[in-house]
Amino acid sequence: MIYVQNREIVVPGQLIAEGNYRHLEGSFREGDRIYSAVVGLADIKGDKVRVIPLQGRYVPRVGDLVIGVVIDTHSSGWILDINSPYTANLFVSELVHRKVDLNKEDISKFLKIGDVVLAAVKEVDEYMRVLLETPERGMGRIEGGKLVEISPAKIPRVLGRKGSMLKVIESKTGCTLAVGQNGRIIVWGDDPRMVNLAVEAILMIEREAHTSGLTDRVALMLEGGKSEGK
Repeated sequence: MIYVQNREIVVPGQLIAEGNYRHLEGSFREGDRIYSAVVGLADIKGDKVRVIPLQGRYVPRVGDLVIGVVIDTHSSGWILDINSPYTANLFVSELVHRKVDLNKEDISKFLKIGDVVLAAVKEVDEYMRVLLETPERGMGRIEGGKLVEISPAKIPRVLGRKGSMLKVIESKTGCTLAVGQNGRIIVWGDDPRMVNLAVEAILMIEREAHTSGLTDRVALMLEGGKSEGK
């Protein structure tokens, strides 16, 4: 039996389901009952029950795309702030994809403190030591763009199902977005007004992430914003 509606806001300890259901992230089981472990949105699909948190710090997972800021250097790479309780390590070899003679090359020519970096989480060990990599074209040091930071818990809503929300923002503003799972987003665009409109849409999504029909409202807001600028 399900005790809440899909996408209903639930609180820690609230009973969500009872019976033969699988509990996923954000929930826990006691006997035959499944309860919420966080404040969030109940998400029920088939026999799977989870709770999408409305708030929370970013906890790195292998494969995540993140946007980090260089805060320190060491002999073979850099330490990055990834908007998490845990910092991340990026070795120079993972950035430039070649062997580097650290006795002859000055790695500060690749990255310096304050640089913004798009990377993927390569490894997280049991001590929460995080290693990053830049395996794809376009990753590494980010040039230009506007950096936006929101709650990491709201990133799934910025992306939307199968990227639907992201496509709406990009298509209606003509901007390109890089979305990090750690709550940081870079917006690139030729028209500063459209960049600001995309940022406004992101902040609207963060405020209204718990509501239904959000994609349609964001699309209407973007259309209205474009019309006002003409």
